[in-house]
Amino acid sequence: MKQNIVLIGMMGSGKTSVGKRLSQELNMPFIDTDTLIEEEYGPIPKLFEMGEECFRDAESKIISRVSSLEGAIISTGGGAVLRDENVKALRNNGVLVFIDRPVHFIAENIDCSCRPLLKNGPEALHELMEKRLPIYKACCDYHVVSDNDISNTVLTIIELLKNDGVIRP
Repeated sequence: MKQNIVLIGMMGSGKTSVGKRLSQELNMPFIDTDTLIEEEYGPIPKLFEMGEECFRDAESKIISRVSSLEGAIISTGGGAVLRDENVKALRNNGVLVFIDRPVHFIAENIDCSCRPLLKNGPEALHELMEKRLPIYKACCDYHVVSDNDISNTVLTIIELLKNDGVIRP
């Protein structure tokens, strides 16, 4: 059974961009859980209007489904690790890679107005990171600090996974 490579981290940390590059480099399919949520349930901001729990329920259903895949690169939403059931499902056949991109880089690149949890501005991003950082660290198999260069982040992940035998050269 070929393990999945699951990317976790804050919104705007580069999970989707890194995931797409890893997919190309490793010739593995790429799946973005937020994209699947939107395809199946509609726009994420609309789900949040019905309450964060509504969104988290949809997210858990998608994660349950994609975690049964084999040999995929899976990019998760920033809060996917907030539910133990999601972490357990993703770890069942996957290794979790925490992409730790400094918050000041994230704040420079994302539009807070279209992110439901950041409607109060970039300060909310710092608060979220403070709350979530211990969770990301506790549930990840690999912690990769991003230097804000996608190529370096991808190479670092590949080297770590090759060295541990998760992927074959």
